Amino acid sequence: MLNNKNVIDGKILAMVDPEHLAPLLAEAAMTNACTRRRLQFELSVLKGEDIPAAVHEWITEFGEQTSFLDTEQIGELAEELNAMRIAIAAHVSRAAPTVAPDLMWRFFTLAGTIFERTSEEGWEISDVFDRACSDLIKLSIDTSVEPVQFATKVGAAIISNHYGEYRALIPAISSAQPWAPAYVSELKGLLQG
Repeated sequence: MLNNKNVIDGKILAMVDPEHLAPLLAEAAMTNACTRRRLQFELSVLKGEDIPAAVHEWITEFGEQTSFLDTEQIGELAEELNAMRIAIAAHVSRAAPTVAPDLMWRFFTLAGTIFERTSEEGWEISDVFDRACSDLIKLSIDTSVEPVQFATKVGAAIISNHYGEYRALIPAISSAQPWAPAYVSELKGLLQG
């Protein structure tokens, strides 16, 4: 039997016969909502389904959760949240690049869903949102979102920063200065005006 010293590692699991592993994953997905949502997304990708729609559904289902979260669940949700962030930054940005910035903005709405359901500090969650700030800027610039539209959304985000989900937005924009001067200039004008 496994004990705490025998950590289940993804590389080791890859060596297990898929015929044996699939029922175990299905069973885990039935008892763990985070695992189920992540597997549903991966299956959508595998089937060649509409990736933005799959991520949108993932965000919606995640946002509908209402149960109180303890410390262990916060860590697990942080992993799922990070997988969702990566899905937008990687899968959606390749499949439908112009949709990716809007989905990332929607991703930020999940902060309230999490922080209102726990008394924990949730630094793991905050770290995911910090990385999402950088992703948002890159996705916006890569898809040529209008600088004025971008600055308006950023201004609104800074004002509504209820849970600290946008705390890394200004530093991320500042670091984008060399390759996105129009975005930085527009934002400066909006904030100073």
